[in-house]
Amino acid sequence: KQWYQRRVREFQTFKHYFKQINLSMSVALLRQVLGRWSVSLPIRGVSEVAALKEEEEKLEEIHQEEQEDASLLLPDTFHTRSLVVHEAFRRFRPPREAWIYGFDNPIKRGLVELHPEVFAVNPQIDKIHEVIHWQEKCTRKEEIEYMRSELPGSGKKLRPQKGTGSARFKDKRAPNCMFGGKVLGKRPRDYGYDIDPITLITGFSALCTTKLAQGDLSIVDTLQGVDVPALVEYKSRLTAESVLFVTGYAPGLTSSQNTEICFHPGIDLLTTETVHPLAMIQHTVVVMDYLAVRQLEEWVLAIRGEHTVVEQTANTPV
Repeated sequence: KQWYQRRVREFQTFKHYFKQINLSMSVALLRQVLGRWSVSLPIRGVSEVAALKEEEEKLEEIHQEEQEDASLLLPDTFHTRSLVVHEAFRRFRPPREAWIYGFDNPIKRGLVELHPEVFAVNPQIDKIHEVIHWQEKCTRKEEIEYMRSELPGSGKKLRPQKGTGSARFKDKRAPNCMFGGKVLGKRPRDYGYDIDPITLITGFSALCTTKLAQGDLSIVDTLQGVDVPALVEYKSRLTAESVLFVTGYAPGLTSSQNTEICFHPGIDLLTTETVHPLAMIQHTVVVMDYLAVRQLEEWVLAIRGEHTVVEQTANTPV
């Protein structure tokens, strides 16, 4: 009886962690636990697990076929497992996978692994709001209002004090005159404040996770050397209201291209050094290239105090 109770407690503990680990690992662990039992126990839900396992095998076959089709397009460039993720992360928080598309041709060129610390975190709305509020305060600017003594012009009295039937008036810099000086006018003020780096990257990671879960984050092979007409054409293919392009290749656009892109509302191109959460919120779709994804992952993990997780291989684009 005691042996039976220990096995039941072991199975209940396994059910508690069943939702946290991968399904394939759960089925394998379930088979190991069932193999240790010498008697058949009335286990609930084993048929459901078997059905889920069959469905997973079918999806895995389809996934392998898609990978074989994609491997014909680009040989071993984006299929390489370039992320070095700890085994504990692979067990409880596996890396996310996303399709990488060609910028010129909207076809799938392979699969990339996205680090779970950046693209698979808890989407904390409060952290996103805190980061956006901090950025708005840091970028807030007020127009200066000049006081009477700061305006140009002489202090000559415009009309006599008495005898004109009008109000008393001195010079044109008076506050009651149009375009006159202000009484205690606004002074330049810095509304910015310091924010914890961990809070900053937590909000940024939550925003990236939310964009990826909503299907508003797309990854392309490269954005190096693109021009404004190509960006406009890519936006027309997405049928999105606004698109933000993020590239890892500096400097992005030239001064003339920045002037040209102003005539196309809803399109913006930033680098990994200039991208910010407020721009990602203001645009409907975010398009990143492969190098930008890896640089943002390095930036987040560097702030967390971890080592570089990107393994530079010969096939990794630089």
